[in-house]
Amino acid sequence: MGKLFGLRSLVGAAAVAASMGGAAYAQDLKLGLAHNVGPDHVMAETLNYFADRVAEFSDGSIEVVVYGGGQMGETRDVVPMMQQGAMDMNKSFHGELEAFEPSFFVFNVPYLFQDIEHLRRFLYSDAGTELSESVNDKGFFNLAAYGAEARSFYTNKPIRKPEDLDGAKIRVFATPTTNRMVELMGGAPAPIPWGETYSAIQQGVIDGSENNITSYVAARHYEVAKIYSKDEHTMVVDYLSIATKTWDKLTDEQKSVLKRAARASEEHQQEVYTIQVADAYKLLEEKGIEIVEVDKEAFRKSVQPLIDELMQDPEKAKWIERARALAAE
Repeated sequence: MGKLFGLRSLVGAAAVAASMGGAAYAQDLKLGLAHNVGPDHVMAETLNYFADRVAEFSDGSIEVVVYGGGQMGETRDVVPMMQQGAMDMNKSFHGELEAFEPSFFVFNVPYLFQDIEHLRRFLYSDAGTELSESVNDKGFFNLAAYGAEARSFYTNKPIRKPEDLDGAKIRVFATPTTNRMVELMGGAPAPIPWGETYSAIQQGVIDGSENNITSYVAARHYEVAKIYSKDEHTMVVDYLSIATKTWDKLTDEQKSVLKRAARASEEHQQEVYTIQVADAYKLLEEKGIEIVEVDKEAFRKSVQPLIDELMQDPEKAKWIERARALAAE
């Protein structure tokens, strides 16, 4: 186990993963699960909870070995490994899934979801289920969905209106929708890997990043970007994905255990996330981090050209309208 920590190359990670997931399964089953977040992140805690429930529900006959902190690389590296049968499971971020199924763009549409309750109504609706299942023919599929609160900008100066972003280099997970959004707001999108964001801000390579409050705290980005400006432009969705090649080797009983544990992890994530949000704001207050309230209407107006462009595409318009239909009255 000790030699696994610190692996970053896809080739090396794939070789290690293949030794876990490539052989036919015996009665006692070991599955690998990769994620790219640190141990304090809500998703790290949630996936550990999933692994514990799998062990409990299977009476110890199934072990989920969690490889966290990007040991197996970013999702864009691990998804091909799942497709090849070299990794069993992965935490898949919605932006990364967009490369495999364009419909996941819906989570990158600025100001589409009112709040986390609206997001969760969509995730667990017929529309959300259809979206989740849209990758089922890609060599993997999603066992669970986890919604989190909105992403905002953090830098070392207040961002109260779009003009304050003028020319600022902002780390994003690059998708066409996200890049266009940041450009319309006045910033310059910088596609830097999540794990390199801290040092990139620290060294002045970029001016800041954007993410939700729990990720900002868990990654300790508040140490290098000390002002969090709550424009709350888009939401965050993660999925628990499993390789089709892995699933097809499982017995019906083993599949039932994983499904049951996945549902339990969704409920757990909602409970623990509420606590972590409160804890994050408390820590930031103690650290003297400035939380800036912004002119959200100005930000909404700045991205209206993007909304207009998306609505001209019938397929994209369909998903936007399905999300809007689940907004609170």
